[in-house]
Amino acid sequence: MTVPFQVIESSVDKPVTDDRQYRVIVLANGLEALLIHDPDADRASAAMDVNVGSFSDPANLPGLAHFCEHLLFMGTEKYPEENDYSTYLSEHSGSSNAYTASEETNYFFDVGHEYLEGAFDRFAQFFVAPLFAASAKDREIQAVDSENKKNLQNDMWRLFQLERSLSNPQHPYNRFSTGNYETLHSEPLAEGLDVRDELLKFYKASYSSNIMKLVILGRESLDTLQGWVVEKLSSVVNTNATLPDYGVPLLTESELGTLVKAKPIMDTKSIEVSFPVPDTREHWESHPGHYYSHLVGHEGPGSILFFLKNKGWVSSCSSGAVQVCRGAGVFTISCELTDAGMDHYKDVVVHVFEYLRMLRDEPVQEWIWDEMRDVALANFRFRQKENPSSTTSRLATVLQKNHLPRQFLLSSSLFRKYSPEVIQAFGRHFTTDNFKIFLVGQELEGLDLTEKWYGTQYANDKIDADWMRRVKSAGRNPDLHLPAPNEFIPTDFCVPDTRAKDPQTHPTLLRNTDYVRLWHKRDDTFLVPKATVRIRLKNPIGHADPFNSVKTTLLIDIVTDLLLEFAYAAEIAGLKYGVMASRDGVEIDLNGYNHKLETLLERILLKIKNFDVDQARFNIVRETLAKTYKNFGYNVPYAQVAHHSQYLLNEHTWTVQEKREKIEQLTREDIVSFVPEFLRHLQVETLVVGNLAKEDAVSLSQTISNVLKPAPLSPSQLVNPRSFLLPESSAFHYDVELEDKANVNSVIDYMVQVGKFSSIRTRALLEVLAQIGQEPAFNTLRTKEQLGYVVFSGIKSTRTTLLYRVLIQSEKTCSFLESRIESYLTEVLGPMVRNMSAAEFEKHVAAVVAKKLEKRKNISEEASRYWSQIISGYYDFRQYFKDAEEIKTLTKEDLVGFYDRYVDPASKLRSKLVINLKSQVTQDEGAIPNSEPILDHAAFKNSLSMTEAPVPVEDLKNYMDPKEKL
Repeated sequence: MTVPFQVIESSVDKPVTDDRQYRVIVLANGLEALLIHDPDADRASAAMDVNVGSFSDPANLPGLAHFCEHLLFMGTEKYPEENDYSTYLSEHSGSSNAYTASEETNYFFDVGHEYLEGAFDRFAQFFVAPLFAASAKDREIQAVDSENKKNLQNDMWRLFQLERSLSNPQHPYNRFSTGNYETLHSEPLAEGLDVRDELLKFYKASYSSNIMKLVILGRESLDTLQGWVVEKLSSVVNTNATLPDYGVPLLTESELGTLVKAKPIMDTKSIEVSFPVPDTREHWESHPGHYYSHLVGHEGPGSILFFLKNKGWVSSCSSGAVQVCRGAGVFTISCELTDAGMDHYKDVVVHVFEYLRMLRDEPVQEWIWDEMRDVALANFRFRQKENPSSTTSRLATVLQKNHLPRQFLLSSSLFRKYSPEVIQAFGRHFTTDNFKIFLVGQELEGLDLTEKWYGTQYANDKIDADWMRRVKSAGRNPDLHLPAPNEFIPTDFCVPDTRAKDPQTHPTLLRNTDYVRLWHKRDDTFLVPKATVRIRLKNPIGHADPFNSVKTTLLIDIVTDLLLEFAYAAEIAGLKYGVMASRDGVEIDLNGYNHKLETLLERILLKIKNFDVDQARFNIVRETLAKTYKNFGYNVPYAQVAHHSQYLLNEHTWTVQEKREKIEQLTREDIVSFVPEFLRHLQVETLVVGNLAKEDAVSLSQTISNVLKPAPLSPSQLVNPRSFLLPESSAFHYDVELEDKANVNSVIDYMVQVGKFSSIRTRALLEVLAQIGQEPAFNTLRTKEQLGYVVFSGIKSTRTTLLYRVLIQSEKTCSFLESRIESYLTEVLGPMVRNMSAAEFEKHVAAVVAKKLEKRKNISEEASRYWSQIISGYYDFRQYFKDAEEIKTLTKEDLVGFYDRYVDPASKLRSKLVINLKSQVTQDEGAIPNSEPILDHAAFKNSLSMTEAPVPVEDLKNYMDPKEKL
């Protein structure tokens, strides 16, 4: 008798704080599964990774693997309804996704923990008996085509495909992987091929259990999870699929030694030097590629970046080894060039080879490898939980590493064996006979070739002899050297046992003066040597007008640039920071090991307080910011739309166009004089969460005060910003023509305002409506009507108001999209709300409550929840709990009344705002009935009333512990 499964590992190495249990089994059909029992999981998850991807596409059917990923979801023999899986997940606070990579296709979902078996049963059927419904074939081809068109004007996709198209034509890396209407419909039709028949052949041959890896995570015991896996997946067919041997190199002599020049959509300038490198998976214990990416990508003194930045030629550099496929990888060194750097791109490459010459001359440094080992070990030991579907999806790909002992599935990132000869052998691939160059810039000339799939203009020539001679003769440069030992690597990992039976649900207010407010929450749950610190330097002059807003942003960018000298060392040691603009000033965030956190904070503050920048660096950073503003209109349309709604619905916000104009006027003297003006008067609000005692938090706060020495703001400057209210019985539309003339996509953001954020009842009703509408909006507008790949419905929050929104990016016109959204609201969502049974309503209520009451997974997530309440001005630290209780009181009749009043197109009282970003490729002649165009921003905003400003929901003194008052 065949044994249904075997346990191959039950003792998986795990972080010190990990309370999960793990077991690895292999079914009789060869399918391998990792079982994870998490006793505290609010959400359960499963993921399946199939070791077949786009590299297995037939040569005459590019995109077939991707198409398979799409059509697989369209029903199974056991659950034939197309949206049965998505409906089940949506009703139980779940979600799903998938992606197709070169050599794998990864499917995953999460769901409320009580509903794992039902979700897993549906999920398993995709690999047992999918229908690949003929009725859905054409629609999903359209979905793939829409996904591809979403990327056509995206430089990342365009340049990536160009790199692939210029690789060895005999290697599958050379192909187009996404697929489009031509490759999946028109061309097969012309050849007499039925794409569905070809897909069935592909699935039958490739989706074999022996190359499938499953991860399942739930509250259930390992034995229960094991039983489900055996029961539901043992019938997956094993065709003993074998993995392809490509038999040819990624790049041949024809592709090496070349200079590819390419024209981007955005105004960007960059250069990339790439080296083909071997497959290093067998060296998983020593990580040779990481050693070189650590050094070549370093940003401190002696690095490529530090040297080239001082010359004014680059704004950033990065490097890394990428495993392209079995048997082949690429090591890339990329630099973002300044305008001056574009004039010196040949010199940049010569200096890169000078650095590589230094690495070749220097022996492998054990102390550097030891630093990397120590950081990796600390990161593993104190790794905190993440989103369940992120965990299962990631570990399913790790399971495909058949060379990795299963004991080390969670700890594959550790450096276990120092092998200088292996590391040195990897470095020997960085030679002048083994590289190619990509140069990107809009001003490049002689680009007489066009890439087939994305239409990128380019030229491809051998590197000229004089330049190659300079590269080959690159010697040692005394300014390029190894980094100093990393002072930020933590050594104190002491964590007192502060675990609480009932964890505190809010921070404690330790200080509340006229210019300092200090919040503190000692970690009582996660017990790791980490902390998160959030600081707001509030001063309304920071964004009082467009000019000051640009000054504040440029101040942040310059400070970030100046901090690279030591901040990079902190980051690779597990201590990350960010300086960013907030709506009323500047924020500083620190997150990571608490041992050296205060040291890093003090250095950041000193850079701000003693701000100075030379003219050359000022020019470079200003140039980079100016390009960011210039390129805004060339982002994907759906990423632009939030800017317009933020501007129209909030006070004290400014358009990108206004900022473009102001940055051209900005001088070094403007920014140098602005900084002390901004710092002179501040309200400093700080949140400290994690492995820091009250005394540590007070010390951090005192450091801020000692360095900045601000005076308090005046009371009138403490008023929180507000949002505008749309009048009752109103409908407005705001039309903007996309700057990117070649983008075929338009986007519509259809919003109806439902009330104020401060109303707990409004929040509760909107949450439930958004939950109910999520799946039918996607199923109707994307799956059935195929309006576009990007379809979203849900909640939009301004500073003080709430809106229900439907967003679509599409080749269709905005007027047509609006008509379809209104039809959806009238014919689908409205009847669904009115006709659902009490049991269905309660199911959705329970799903929303479950999401609200999810436990925090790590310190950073806990801090983010508190910080969002602080910066909102409401300080409602129990909002999630209060909202959950309010949601439980709702009735179906409450929701019907809410929908009829605020959302239904037939409502005579609703307040609608539609933002249309229109493609110049398609003419939109459609009229918007009963809607007033917004032609003058100022006039529109002047016509609106505003909400009251946010105020704390209760006296902040209530958050002060009498025993802790200072």
